Amino acid sequence: MSKKKKNILIIIVVLAALAGSFAGAYSYFSQPYAPAGKVKKTVPNESLDMGELIVNLSGSSHYLRTKVVIEYPRDKWLAAELQKKRHTVADAIITALRSKTYTEVSAAESAGALKNSIIEEINSHLESGEISGVFFTDFLIQ
Repeated sequence: MSKKKKNILIIIVVLAALAGSFAGAYSYFSQPYAPAGKVKKTVPNESLDMGELIVNLSGSSHYLRTKVVIEYPRDKWLAAELQKKRHTVADAIITALRSKTYTEVSAAESAGALKNSIIEEINSHLESGEISGVFFTDFLIQ
């Protein structure tokens, strides 16, 4: 084979490789983006500060002083119900806390169970929706 034919053959092979690369890149990048799964729409939350509560603990002379903030999904009906039933919500929190002993509230692992019992107690009094979280901004046992 002559040197001229060899150069032409190399150019043809390089051009074919480039054309294949461009075709592959075009087909890969021209497809529209499709998410892997369903995107869950999150509803923003609001909070309601219940203020300071002082509660005697069950079975002892100890008491608990705490500040509680409840969190709920943004919903005007639920917000109105929580404001209207603020005293009922405070009573539900006090009832849930008063039923606990010193040992139950002082253990670090019990915070999740304590929050869940408060959530269940409050939600049992609501009609328009449910609260999603409870936060302690102050927690003193004496």
